[in-house]
Amino acid sequence: MTIIKPAFYCSIQDLGRIYYRHLGVPHSGVMDEVSAGYANDCLENEKSSAVIEIIAVGGTYIFSEPTFICITGAKTTVKLNSIAIEQYESIKIQTGDQLEIGAAVDGNFIYIGIAGGFEVPEVLESRSYFKGITKQQLTKGDTISYQSSEDLKESKIEPQKLIKSSVLKCFPGLEFHLLNRKQQELLLNSSFTISKNWNRMAFQLNEKIDNLLLQLKSSPVLPGTVQLTPSGQLIILMKDAQTTGGYPRILQLDKASISMLSQKRMGTSIDFLIL
Repeated sequence: MTIIKPAFYCSIQDLGRIYYRHLGVPHSGVMDEVSAGYANDCLENEKSSAVIEIIAVGGTYIFSEPTFICITGAKTTVKLNSIAIEQYESIKIQTGDQLEIGAAVDGNFIYIGIAGGFEVPEVLESRSYFKGITKQQLTKGDTISYQSSEDLKESKIEPQKLIKSSVLKCFPGLEFHLLNRKQQELLLNSSFTISKNWNRMAFQLNEKIDNLLLQLKSSPVLPGTVQLTPSGQLIILMKDAQTTGGYPRILQLDKASISMLSQKRMGTSIDFLIL
């Protein structure tokens, strides 16, 4: 597959690097595991198969061999040879077909799955792109290998509407108990909104909580860790976040809520619910 017009930010991702955090290697991987999983399920791929992840604005792609694809994630316009096609369906591709993906209109991350998964070299047991470990992102003229496939049956899946929920399920973080009762109640009984400052490393929230907690010695953090900065800013770490940090870890999102959060747009309200 050749990139004719690159997306705003386009990268190869799978389920990430889960065995190298002790060496300071970030997890990486797809931001929305649920949507990427739908693409692979629809194509009868392994769950760990590599997909293309696009942020906000799609691009144009040409295929060199027959295959099947599935587009999932944020709602967008998708055209094959200038004819509109549906998301969450397996679509048969012929040699020379051109795929066009528009801007996301509901959500942030769009996924292109392909039969058998995209074939790029594994580095530290993952095909996920991350600057300093692999190539950072895909650009115009890049080609991505895949195995030709003509045998798959066309199919369609019905995604759950998890993206519409404002509730992020979580567990108490390791420093949650250091918050006083007023801080805890404010955290769990208030709605927060997504800041304009978000990316694959972290989502920041607009509203602040008074914070008198001391910073920590550098301690382990994970995707989904909610940190409280000295200024009272709440930062929710995502897939490309560092492996350690010095801010109190007051909450930890569950896996499904990380996927949900990744699709929340600037200004969207969220609520924390401790399991």
